[in-house]
Amino acid sequence: MKILYYKTAAVEFKDPSVLTFSSSFDENFYKYCFNKITNNGDYRPYFNTDDFANRTVSLNIEKEFLKAGHVLPIASKKSSDKNLEIHQKIIRDFFSRFPEFVGLFENNTLRAEESVSNAEILLKSSVTSSNFIQIKGVIDEINRTAWSRPKNTSERQSGVSTLGSISEALLHRALYSLVDEVNFFKVTHPDVKSYGDFALMCLPNNLWLSVKSNFSRERLLASGYSNDILGVGFFEDAKEFSSLVRVRNFQRAGFLAIYCPDIPVSEKQLTLGTNTYNEIHQKYAIKKEPLPTNVNGRNFIRRLSLLHSDLTKILNVRDIKKRSTVKF
Repeated sequence: MKILYYKTAAVEFKDPSVLTFSSSFDENFYKYCFNKITNNGDYRPYFNTDDFANRTVSLNIEKEFLKAGHVLPIASKKSSDKNLEIHQKIIRDFFSRFPEFVGLFENNTLRAEESVSNAEILLKSSVTSSNFIQIKGVIDEINRTAWSRPKNTSERQSGVSTLGSISEALLHRALYSLVDEVNFFKVTHPDVKSYGDFALMCLPNNLWLSVKSNFSRERLLASGYSNDILGVGFFEDAKEFSSLVRVRNFQRAGFLAIYCPDIPVSEKQLTLGTNTYNEIHQKYAIKKEPLPTNVNGRNFIRRLSLLHSDLTKILNVRDIKKRSTVKF
């Protein structure tokens, strides 16, 4: 076994001799990576995906992938570098079975599932509604060390899509920790799916949750049907929620609150030491306008980190006849 340290957390990499691999590719690639890791070192990038694509390393992963009986991934038609994209996809396929290696590679666009799984390993905790903010912070930190060169056009486009997928996947997994399929459940029926992603049984109206990604004002508004609804997401743009006219549109659609991130979710926010929630407050302060409230007189813009406690307060009222959104 070898150990790398993410801050103070020990990340374990099992010796390949104790593992059972599903293919010769997994075995050979795992052994190659394992042998390059410095035991008791820092959890950081050790490998450059470009080196595998350019064949400047001793292991030819394309050849190993084919030898194991796999079919090579297909690069997109608009790919800026088809050879590089194929090698990126081969490595991402490896991550799906060994997500602990995600933070050891640079110059590869990551998928949502592997990014979340990797963060869970680093924090030694599964995603819950009480720690998803912390998990997102870890994912963002790993992503910030993941590139040693400017992204090409395809990578930039893929990165934007991936960031949105990570945000939505993370929020869905966080809310699933509250799902009991009776009081709180994920909406799956196609006839009502457009109302929201989750529903919580309440009076006088059920409480719907619309979970969106980083930029989604229009998508959020599409969820409103004059129901009681919450907007939830890792929104980056404070302007989406700092205009009273825009807020009024949300309220007319039935939104009781918008939960905005109170941790940095962009490179700019990290540099400035701010976050979307604080930026929204600052914009209202500059305009000398009061912060918006909902129909119940409560804060309309809320910290995303409070979502867990706010929902728990409602779910703790076990008798649905007494569970109400009137004071939410």
